[in-house]
This record gives sequence, structure tokens and C-alpha cells, in this order.
Amino acid sequence: MDTFTEVMRELKTRRKEERWKTYDTWKRSCCCPECPSYDECASRGRELLYCVLGMSNECIRDDKHCICPKCALYPVLGLSGKDFCMKGSEAAIRFERSVE
Repeated sequence: MDTFTEVMRELKTRRKEERWKTYDTWKRSCCCPECPSYDECASRGRELLYCVLGMSNECIRDDKHCICPKCALYPVLGLSGKDFCMKGSEAAIRFERSVE
């Protein structure tokens, strides 16, 4: 089993409040605000952690060069995708790959 699957499986065993605390911790390491695609709208909405929580629904529309693979969380979470803010979470990207 790969790292992402293990991390998500373990996270699912936690109570909702504990999961959100984990997300808040991960958000502190998130590189999204440093990304050229991250805009003022996303900042105002405090959108972060697209790799886990999913794409930006209202803000980010222009790909200005993805930096997801440079994020400190990338190896920790076992990520393999990129452009999470526009394509969805790692789980969504993996699912899409599986049905291609």
C-alpha cells in the first residue's frame, strides 16, 4: 500500500474533529499561498490544502505554473498529482486515472 492510501485510511479512522485538526496542522505547511496560481480570491477565502480537500470552486481559474511537487507535504502525504487547485484532490485525480 502506498503512503497516500495509508495516510488517508488512518485519517478516516479519526473522529471528524480530529481530522479537521490534522487538516489545520497540514495547512500550516501548505505551499499554496506561494504558488503563482494562488490569487487574492483564494487568499480571502483562506483556501488551502487542495491536495486533500479538493479544487478551488470559485477562485483559481488560471494555471500560472504549478508548484505542488515542491510542497513540504508532497512526500509526507505520498502525493503523485499536481494542479490540485484546478483538478481536485489527490484522491479525485487517482480515481480519474483509474477510469481512463
